[in-house]
Amino acid sequence: MARNELFEEVKQELSQVNFLDDDYARIFFDDNIKDTQLVLRIIMDKQDLVVISVNVQKKFYGPDEAHGVTFDIYAVDSENRQYDIELQNDSEGAIPQRADYNCAMMTVNTLKKRERYSELARRERVVIFITKHDVFRGNFPLYTVKRVIQETGKDFNDGTYIFYVNTAHKDYTTALGKLIHDFNCKGSEDLCYHELTETARCIKRDEGGKFVKSIDKIRAEERAEATAEATAATENRMRKNFALDLIRLGKNALDDIAQVCHMTLEQVRYGIVHTIIIFIFLVDDPDIYLSRPGV
Repeated sequence: MARNELFEEVKQELSQVNFLDDDYARIFFDDNIKDTQLVLRIIMDKQDLVVISVNVQKKFYGPDEAHGVTFDIYAVDSENRQYDIELQNDSEGAIPQRADYNCAMMTVNTLKKRERYSELARRERVVIFITKHDVFRGNFPLYTVKRVIQETGKDFNDGTYIFYVNTAHKDYTTALGKLIHDFNCKGSEDLCYHELTETARCIKRDEGGKFVKSIDKIRAEERAEATAEATAATENRMRKNFALDLIRLGKNALDDIAQVCHMTLEQVRYGIVHTIIIFIFLVDDPDIYLSRPGV
């Protein structure tokens, strides 16, 4: 597609998108402390909340072999509270298990070595899903999820909170209702919160220039990331195969195998257990299985 054609196509797209569009929201909120702070103050109902940093597409990684996550918008406030803001058009992507997992990933990456668990109380983790549909079908503009001790009814106080903002709710008379209106709004001039208007106008009235450049950058980063992940997966598979070959040759010192293969001891053990499980439950002829490429 020619560059001019791309600009025209993007201009048409910009007239139809709102804050629930991934690419538009990514560009709008990237390093945008002022507007992110406004959104969080309204959702959290804390007018003294001060945001100190905002990143879009923030990646969190767990232990080896664990599923990593990418947050749409990641913010930190002046009280070291962390926020994961997810913009979700599809209800399937807003299931409770995903909210819980994202919260857990923030928790895993919060404490440093030798820090006490009690430190987590001073670094609260908040997951906010802003959804196109009413996920829980209760017709509330906001759903608040907190762990409680069922027998006493008191808060568990583990420092984690989950909120669902239902943008299908149509009462625009409250502060949250006006924000919901703005998240559904496609025209920058129709926003209730004029603080959001300036950034929206800048993006939507520059003939798509900033949007196109940002999309080009995003796509380039996604391609580079996919290539890097594929390369890392191939290298990891080769190291595991080498480790298993050493074991088959009678090299049983796992520490030495880990060192030679540039793997952790846990990775070597995981590879052994994985292979044993396949032998026992899935493979009729292990020799045939081991001769297959990529195993």
